Amino acid sequence: FFEPALFFIIVLNVMKGEKGREKIIWALAVSALAVSALAIYQKITGQLIDNEISPLASVLNKPIVLAVEYPSAGGVETGCISDGQGGCLDRSALGQPNDASAASVDLQAQAHLYEAMLNAINARAWVVGIVSRGYYPPAMLQDKSASVHGKPAADLLWYWFPRLTGVVK
Repeated sequence: FFEPALFFIIVLNVMKGEKGREKIIWALAVSALAVSALAIYQKITGQLIDNEISPLASVLNKPIVLAVEYPSAGGVETGCISDGQGGCLDRSALGQPNDASAASVDLQAQAHLYEAMLNAINARAWVVGIVSRGYYPPAMLQDKSASVHGKPAADLLWYWFPRLTGVVK
């Protein structure tokens, strides 16, 4: 905590003038907001897993593997990908080979949701695995689909796989 505060004080003293300080304050505020959003996603994801899936795991007394599917489309974080007419697209509209032109590509939103899910799963020993639904093996797509092939979310899965399987701690 001390180093970022010291950095902030030094930058404020180096950046003379009101405009320079305002730019720095906005940059720090935006970065803090991004970190907070990821923490909120993770908290909500953990609560959903505990409230919706944990009771099923208790009843079945079986290991749980989650199958998740997050399209890389703008609005995926809110659960409503705009159809351009004030409504929400059905998730099947983003599957291959469809192209919902009203939706925008947001690769980072998909990665953030996977990161939140993977962090939440890692904290729950009774969840033994994860499957990424919608994977499209023939090509690396930079589109709105749920396929993670060639997208930042694939890098997260690559990182987390050995950790979730216990190969790396």
